Amino acid sequence: MKATVKQIRLDLQRFSGAGRAWVAALIFMSVPVIGILLNTVMALTGNDGDDARGVLTTMVVGMEVGMIFGLALSLFAEFSNTAIRLNGLLPITRDHQVFGRYAAVSLLSLVYSCGCSIFFFCVTDSYLQGQDHWRDTVLFTLGMFLLGSLLFAVAAPLFYWMEPAKAMIVFVALLGLMTVIAFIGCWLPFDWGAFWNSIMRFLTFDLWRPVLLGLALILAVDMVSIVISRKVYAGKEI
Repeated sequence: MKATVKQIRLDLQRFSGAGRAWVAALIFMSVPVIGILLNTVMALTGNDGDDARGVLTTMVVGMEVGMIFGLALSLFAEFSNTAIRLNGLLPITRDHQVFGRYAAVSLLSLVYSCGCSIFFFCVTDSYLQGQDHWRDTVLFTLGMFLLGSLLFAVAAPLFYWMEPAKAMIVFVALLGLMTVIAFIGCWLPFDWGAFWNSIMRFLTFDLWRPVLLGLALILAVDMVSIVISRKVYAGKEI
């Protein structure tokens, strides 16, 4: 346990680049804080309509993708450097390093999600077609945490397998492929609106349902990703 905690601290320090783990949390919190400040400016200038707030919310959500990109690059950029890798291996085992890295990213994603929940609560009453402000805020927070966790779960095995630049190219290509598939799906003769509305009604009927299902999905995907990362990392030469 102590070794895993040490690895979490090492990765937070690597990401912040400042030798202080808490700086990483401040970096992740900066995006929702900036979003709140921009919303305040829009409100003071009378430009805080639904469209403007929707664009601002989309920007804040989209920034998490960029933050995960930056996080993955910062943690794996020097992975080929033997000294840096030994920094996380002695006296930390490879398993500790993998578990600690996933835990560090989950921690930062949670910090970002909590910051976004404050942003969401301040900016809008509802973007999930609900009437309960608190409930929609919880769902938005869960969605942000789910997004960050899933992105890193897909990216991490690639970065353990390839050099950072190649892994990033493959990761971006996968996101692009998913976008293309989504566009193709929109042209199919299928009522996607009714389909997604039925799923949302099922998920949001009770608050506990999306929370439990979301956390279960994150846990399952992370476990699969960790198993793959451990197997790939075990084959790496030090």
